[in-house]
Amino acid sequence: MSSDKAVMLQFEGVGMTFPDGTVALEDVDISIGRGEFVALLGPSGCGKSTLLRIASGLQPETSGRVETTTDQVGYVFQDATLLPWRTVERNVGLFAELEGMGKTQTKNEVAKTLEIVGLSAFAGHYPRQLSGGMKMRVSLARSLVLHPELFMFDEPFAALDEITRQSLNDEVLRLYGAEQFTGVFVTHSVAEAVYLSSRVVVMAARPGRVKEVFDVPFGYPRTAELRYDPAFAELTGLVSQSLRGAH
Repeated sequence: MSSDKAVMLQFEGVGMTFPDGTVALEDVDISIGRGEFVALLGPSGCGKSTLLRIASGLQPETSGRVETTTDQVGYVFQDATLLPWRTVERNVGLFAELEGMGKTQTKNEVAKTLEIVGLSAFAGHYPRQLSGGMKMRVSLARSLVLHPELFMFDEPFAALDEITRQSLNDEVLRLYGAEQFTGVFVTHSVAEAVYLSSRVVVMAARPGRVKEVFDVPFGYPRTAELRYDPAFAELTGLVSQSLRGAH
């Protein structure tokens, strides 16, 4: 797969075999252009999350190569992974602290980011006082505070109810428009993949590899009404059909 944009992230013949012999990925080729939003969709165990970990440097590939043109990478995990003894404000500032950002700059960036995600009024709250959706907003803000050029999302909304999930999808699109990052979003939801992305990559069952790619023709910014558009329903149907054949 290729893009006419400057490449931000490239997988070339990427494979991953775990020490126990499990082949998770095999010969994966994906090229993601700067400013694109690409969704990775596929059966459980096909290596979607493994690709993200490889791309972010959390796990080395066993074959092929991965190249990125930035070291400003944000990562949102499946769970919010907040520190329960830290307030919202201090959780959001954690990555900035770890990167060595000065105290004054951290405080200013955290304040701006909390305003962006609508959590300024909860800066002094602790994770136990937040809903699931609010915890994920804190998780988003924690990475956003460093203004990543490449933002990776590993099924961050899978455990949330549908209304909250849709609301956070809208939030991600708003942030995408404002921050102009390149997005890679792992999900099991066809509707979520189509709603968020400019391309949907359907992966085959283990060993994971690219089965089919769908260009998403809807422009940005997007609104919630898109979900009820017949063209949206048609595309989600085509992607669903491809996904059923990926097992």
